[in-house]
Amino acid sequence: GNKSSPELRATIKVVRPEYKSLTNNQVKARIVDLVNEYFEIDKWEFGETFYFTELASYIHSKLSSEIDAVVFVPNSNNQSFGDLQQIYAREDEIIQPNISVNDIEIVESLNPRILKQTL
Repeated sequence: GNKSSPELRATIKVVRPEYKSLTNNQVKARIVDLVNEYFEIDKWEFGETFYFTELASYIHSKLSSEIDAVVFVPNSNNQSFGDLQQIYAREDEIIQPNISVNDIEIVESLNPRILKQTL
């Protein structure tokens, strides 16, 4: 979110299936809720590393019929897909999200442009 250091900011990109029951806005709001649930303070230790794959699995398990894919793409022009898959906290830090529906983008598919990959 916008309160984090610029090098730690990212957008969650989501691919939806053709047949779904929730609107895009409902899915975005649900993902915000799930991220906040995942990062509840009593579930984390100081210095614990964040792995996006674990968060993605959590989101998939809760929204399995509403999403086909969920990825984490850094916002910084100096970073690309794959960066920020792990975020290391210092021993005196606990990672906490600052996320809103504006940090989530619904996309048609995942391609090099969407993932900020260079060819």
